[in-house]
Amino acid sequence: MALRDPVDKNMLRMEARRFVARCDIQVSSIERADTQREILRLATMITLPFSIAEDEMARDALRLIQLRAEERSRELIQEQIQNFVRAEENQREKQKRAMLEAWTSLTGPLGHLRTWAQSKLMAAEGQDT
Repeated sequence: MALRDPVDKNMLRMEARRFVARCDIQVSSIERADTQREILRLATMITLPFSIAEDEMARDALRLIQLRAEERSRELIQEQIQNFVRAEENQREKQKRAMLEAWTSLTGPLGHLRTWAQSKLMAAEGQDT
């Protein structure tokens, strides 16, 4: 596409706005997600089309998806750890296994949260004993 053509420029702008709208919908879905696996799936579902790769608005929208997915994952992890701390002694091991299993789905752009979650769990276990 020749970028000097006003029609082409408008088409690219329209495509970028459409992409941003899709990203906004994705952020809303991430905010409603209640499992780590679902958050990861939603965070990696949308890719930036090559035709609008240079558009700042589109890149910012994609970045917002990643940031909100990370924030929501952290919220879920903290809820899980709080539930673990409040649990009775005989239920803790079962909850710990469930948390560690859920955290194995933290890969790709959310992979760094796995070590963060494990350190938070160790700190919670240390405070409790």
